[in-house]
Amino acid sequence: MAFPLQLYMAMRHQQLSIYSQFLGILGLIAWLLQASVSDAQHADSGVRVWVEEALTRVQPTTPAGSKKVVEIAAARNEVESFQVIVSSSGPKLEGVTAFVSDLSDATGHRISNSGIKLYRQEYVYLRNPSPYSTEPPGWWPDPLVPFLNPYDAKPISAMRLNREEQNGKVSYQLSGARFAGNGFNVWPERNQPLWGEVAIPANQPPGLYQGTFSVQLAASSTVEIPVKLTVWDFALPDGLPLTTQFGSLDGVSAKHGVPDGSPQSLELQERYALALEEHRIAAPIPSALLPITRPNGSIDTKKNHEALKQYLTQHHTGPFRIPVFPSDGKGKKAFERYLREFFVYLKENGWERGAYYFPVSEPNTKEAYDRVRSVAQLVHEAEPSIRFLCTEQPYTQDSSWGDLHGAVDVWCPLFTFFDGDRAARARERGEIMWTYTALCQKAPPYHPNFATVGGQPGMFWQIDFPLLNYRLPLWLNWRNKVQGLLYWSAVHWGDPERDVWTDPGFRNRYNGEGYLLYPGSEAGIFGPVPSLRLKALRDGLEDYAYFSLLAGLGDGDFVEQETAKVAHSWWKWEDDAERIYAVRSAIAKRIQEKQRKPGGVQ
Repeated sequence: MAFPLQLYMAMRHQQLSIYSQFLGILGLIAWLLQASVSDAQHADSGVRVWVEEALTRVQPTTPAGSKKVVEIAAARNEVESFQVIVSSSGPKLEGVTAFVSDLSDATGHRISNSGIKLYRQEYVYLRNPSPYSTEPPGWWPDPLVPFLNPYDAKPISAMRLNREEQNGKVSYQLSGARFAGNGFNVWPERNQPLWGEVAIPANQPPGLYQGTFSVQLAASSTVEIPVKLTVWDFALPDGLPLTTQFGSLDGVSAKHGVPDGSPQSLELQERYALALEEHRIAAPIPSALLPITRPNGSIDTKKNHEALKQYLTQHHTGPFRIPVFPSDGKGKKAFERYLREFFVYLKENGWERGAYYFPVSEPNTKEAYDRVRSVAQLVHEAEPSIRFLCTEQPYTQDSSWGDLHGAVDVWCPLFTFFDGDRAARARERGEIMWTYTALCQKAPPYHPNFATVGGQPGMFWQIDFPLLNYRLPLWLNWRNKVQGLLYWSAVHWGDPERDVWTDPGFRNRYNGEGYLLYPGSEAGIFGPVPSLRLKALRDGLEDYAYFSLLAGLGDGDFVEQETAKVAHSWWKWEDDAERIYAVRSAIAKRIQEKQRKPGGVQ
């Protein structure tokens, strides 16, 4: 009689299974109905919440999109971003807040929401469009105001007017931050974009992680956006994907009201340096930590040595930029002594690799060319291992000036001044190629291919140009075997001295030129506030790390094949963000295939 009993139990199990499935379907239908009712209720109230990818700038009146799910993918030890936008066609929304849950996979692995940063995008008004920009004056998103103070993880209070009474006298005082993150208002027919970024731990198991991004509209009204993150089965290496030099941090202390050289100033500069380093950019070395230079060319290394050593140990700074000697063109003996002693000091501490000297920027006259040649000769005579860097292209501006071959070790042309043939010849001579950008400069008449590239647009780094202008130069650097990226400053808030939160125009018309970080003093932060442009640049640097990783696995040809689909040249590229993500995904897939051992075991 065992067989009938087994049959009965099997039938009973099947009935229970069908019943469970039925209940599951009912639950799913109920959830969908509830979501539909919720969406309808929010639609009725005029509230719109939608999702955009990280390369899209959302203007105050950009029409609402249709995407309702955050879907991103990233490697381990990478940061990936997304946007959620809140708007209202009805009444003003006050005190809106947002938060995100932990992300988890089907087996219980989690990414804590403590590793997910949220920001409110602030708009800046561009009164004068940048040269070659096709955009009219208007409001542009750029500063990213964090929901929490990054140094104490506490909310930042918005500015308010306080009434104080003392000895019968009434006074009013302002307190709080001029620009705050969470707890914001959304005005009718205006968008408020939010920025989220997930830092994937280096040891995170691969797979699909899911969670929820919640927008709290009122005490009892919440809009929930599903978040889906695919973690790919490889990790990006720590550190800098390529050499970067983004100027000094001089001047940040004044914006925060602390004296230069003070302990507070050093703490502040380190916070700014760390912000750049977190975006894969070399941490600038504070001037106060460098050896002291004497007029005779000797250097005092004892006073600052321990502090400098600690800084270089804790930060990724890249090749050492030897400070410019004040009289390099006047006192030959002092200058050569300075270079020799400085290089000996670097070598004694293991810091000499790639050390360079950069005294002349953009030599645009015969006299400037002569100075480059004379100073470079002194540098090479004093210490041949010191590289001489010049922001110039490896072809001459005027044949009557001669060229700079043999003088320059590291060429650094503007993006639009780059010439692939001349760069290849420079590499054959053992020289190194970097690139840089400044202002809005097109290819010059003396460019070897001016007939083809003259007048063409470039990837200019101003606020009123697409964010992909900050990402795709790294793709072209890879394709052209460029080893470094230079930008003259990430924190220049002058020319004229101004409040860049409300007046972003460098020299009145280059919007955002010379800075990628905002002074955090206006946001209640003793440190920097990042920009959308800095985030796009970080994504480009992480892309470069992908390319290097796959090339190191022996498939550089695939990288070239894929990147060429988007980044054709310094004057021609695709502006479809989806194509950029498709190439990145293809390269990620290829990395995983290459790293997979026989039998599918990683």
